[in-house]
Amino acid sequence: MTTQLDEHYIRTNVEWFQLPSDVKQKFSWNTEKEYDKAILIFSIKHQLRHKGNLVRKVQKDSRKYYDDLLRYSREHLMIFPYHLADIYVKGLRITSFSYYIDMISDLVLQEKSYDTLPNFTAADCLRLLGIGRNQYIELINQSRTILQAARKKMFLNLSNWKTPASIRHLLPSQPVDSVHIHPWWVINLGCVTDDDVKQCTNEEKLIIDYLIDEKCSKLAGELNFDAIHSLYRKGLIYLEVPVSEDDYIQVPPLGSGFVMNRIVGDYFEVLLYKLFVSTDEDTNVGELSRLLTLDMDLVKQTMSMFLRLGFARKKNLDSEYGVIHTSWKHYSSTTGLQLPPPPKPLPIDKNAADWTREIEMDASMTDEDLMSISTTDEQKFLISPTSSVNIPDTVSMSTSTGTLKQKRIGFLFDSSLTAFLMMGNLSPNLKTHAVTMFEVGKLADEILGSFLLELERISPISQSSIKSSDDDNQSEGEADRYFLHARVLYQTISFLRLNNDLFDDDIGSLGVDLLRYESLSSLDANTRQRVIERNYHVLISMAPVSAETVYSPFNSIDYLGPCLQEMNSVWMKLFIYSLTKSGPPSILLPKGYRLNVLPNCLQNFDKFLVTTWNHEPTYISNVNILLSINEALLHSAVLLQGFLYGNNNNNNHHYKEEHQQIRYVPFPFDHIEKNHGLEQLSTVIDLKNTCGYVSMLTLSATNSEEVLLDIRFGIPLFDEKISETIRNGIVKHKLCAKEKVQERLKSIRILSISLIAFIERFQQFDTSSCNMPLRHSSNGIRSTSLPQQPILFDGQTLTTIGSSSS
Repeated sequence: MTTQLDEHYIRTNVEWFQLPSDVKQKFSWNTEKEYDKAILIFSIKHQLRHKGNLVRKVQKDSRKYYDDLLRYSREHLMIFPYHLADIYVKGLRITSFSYYIDMISDLVLQEKSYDTLPNFTAADCLRLLGIGRNQYIELINQSRTILQAARKKMFLNLSNWKTPASIRHLLPSQPVDSVHIHPWWVINLGCVTDDDVKQCTNEEKLIIDYLIDEKCSKLAGELNFDAIHSLYRKGLIYLEVPVSEDDYIQVPPLGSGFVMNRIVGDYFEVLLYKLFVSTDEDTNVGELSRLLTLDMDLVKQTMSMFLRLGFARKKNLDSEYGVIHTSWKHYSSTTGLQLPPPPKPLPIDKNAADWTREIEMDASMTDEDLMSISTTDEQKFLISPTSSVNIPDTVSMSTSTGTLKQKRIGFLFDSSLTAFLMMGNLSPNLKTHAVTMFEVGKLADEILGSFLLELERISPISQSSIKSSDDDNQSEGEADRYFLHARVLYQTISFLRLNNDLFDDDIGSLGVDLLRYESLSSLDANTRQRVIERNYHVLISMAPVSAETVYSPFNSIDYLGPCLQEMNSVWMKLFIYSLTKSGPPSILLPKGYRLNVLPNCLQNFDKFLVTTWNHEPTYISNVNILLSINEALLHSAVLLQGFLYGNNNNNNHHYKEEHQQIRYVPFPFDHIEKNHGLEQLSTVIDLKNTCGYVSMLTLSATNSEEVLLDIRFGIPLFDEKISETIRNGIVKHKLCAKEKVQERLKSIRILSISLIAFIERFQQFDTSSCNMPLRHSSNGIRSTSLPQQPILFDGQTLTTIGSSSS
């Protein structure tokens, strides 16, 4: 596993004798041979060029190095190394098309699931080969048909069938016709033989001769449109997508060209996701590189990939830039962002005899034959032909290039919100935005207009429809829940966006970016801090944030939300119970503990609230409660809480739904209710300078007394009325005013220190990393500490089992 430190030494070409002795010891590089091995592994994994890097001194044979690099990349399903296209396409006649054909062949022969392909690799395969999920499944079925036919022919050697050549006829022979080439992309001549030239048209031959004679690259728009597309499909040219330091990049909503499969964590994929969430159209590539402290060439390489895949576009690029040849007169700059038409169905009408003949023919094909069939695409980096012409975006409200960048409001959400928007089937276009929110981790203000339009189109629903759902209509109730979240999200964004009443007069109204917690957390702590401070005036969180969501603390920036991830955990419940002496009887049990009998304070309950670690709570009756709890304890720590007292007179019938026992009290308060728990809570936690809601629980149908259940910070999306009250409270109590910000930062720090100290107080010292609350990873994130001993709250005091009260 590489770290930023050892990556630095290898990338900056520090040789063995130049390494500090402490670095050698830290990475166990005790000999020069061990360091050489680390260099070779790192270089292959990170697809480094042989020339100009340390690996040239370790592996003298450049051909073997590039063969090993490509083999590793293909076996690990990485994106084709377009930045090495001059080596692979021009020198070795290996195109991205042939690379992906070999990759798909391997997966089909092994009958691997389509989900095996990482997201960006799958997207590039779809773009070039036209093979998506359905086409891949069809390939698997056809290959099985061939195998069955081969088994019937006893004279066939089945071992010969299990080769890429045996299924090569099932795969495309060249890239799909719908691959887009922009006029400002750069055309380079690939590996062209005399036989290749014989198969070309006169126009194609002219281009080949021109590129050979000029000995330089040309913009695509200077050459015949049809001819370069044909040469590209034949694999005789390769493409560079140039990016310069001065380019400004926009990320529009992802279309169906993006494939949601899985992430694998290779270096380039990690870089792609980091830049996804960090990119904004008012920060050029050079500034972004410095902001993220990343190598400029790496950032250019990543941006080039976004542009190639159609996931991004250049801002302020003249729509006619690069168009010189008359054959481009029908070109539209938006064409490249449109999705290719669905691939044609793969042929399946062949009988067993046809398959057998093709098996024999394909099995006799050599690797050279296969390579000559395959075709195209590639890359390198040079100065971008971006012009300075300004093309205004219809929904853009950002400042123009060269002016001071205006900060925005960052509205933070977690993956549960994107799940609601995707699973609800609310509208196809809304799902596209939800995919962007999840994968990019950001929805910028420039494209919020279309997102809000989709949210606004959703049919209105009444709050009562949520509360009247019963078990027989559970699916309808879930659908209503999705609709409600989308509706309240629309109201919340509309309220925050361009609201002059939120801030002081010198700030005015601001745009809003939607940011995913998990995507921000992919950045290291210092980088994340710089990105936030540069782009955002204030961060505001949705509520509740899932306990599963892991993120680093927000202690040094203006933030309306849970500043620590521990505030979303069961620790926060016990913390406020301890401070206020108000809450339902509860016991927190560590994983592996066995509960033989319920504590006295929990024995009179008919219904319990059970929370397994980092999951949402569930309601369980007292029937076989010990069996259920002990089974859960085998896999997780568990918080068991009394929820509804038993009543022999059966007077609890009016609680038809569990949520009827829970009442939400929004803050900041206009006035504090006469409730012991609320009054105590407002004295120990600053609720005047932040926003959120307190959950109050009624434990008995015969007694209206309420106790504290939970506290959440941010703006809730599950209840229109509560959300509206909190939004209005932000304005009424001027929570975004400068004086409030300073008070809030101070109170956030005090609360954070107190909560962490509380958690540590109930921890037995444990050296394992997951139980060290103050130990951070490189991105500033720590795991929420697990309980090490049972902790009981009896309704008044908090104790560890067998210990004195706290």
